Amino acid sequence: MKKCFISIAAFIMLSCMASSPQQSLQSRLFGTWAASGDEVAVFQIDKDSLYYIDEDPIVAISYQFAGDSMSLDYWGNTIVQHISFRKDTLVMKNKLGEVNCFVPVK
Repeated sequence: MKKCFISIAAFIMLSCMASSPQQSLQSRLFGTWAASGDEVAVFQIDKDSLYYIDEDPIVAISYQFAGDSMSLDYWGNTIVQHISFRKDTLVMKNKLGEVNCFVPVK
């Protein structure tokens, strides 16, 4: 009986410690990205900001992550992107259905 209880308690603790799918998806965003088919970095994402690398000066743009969407306020405009991945390619789709693909810069 004790072994069963300990096994169940351990399973519950491990389940609670596992990252949620949203955290996993968001953490895959972290890094520097280039347009698919290009090697020039376009933007970088960290835990709370997005940076367009070609802007001078580089400005941090905060974002919020909910479900599988990222929303950011860019110069007074709210931009919402549906986020998904095809292998290591980041796929961003906006509310108009426009799709942009990005690859990680190593």
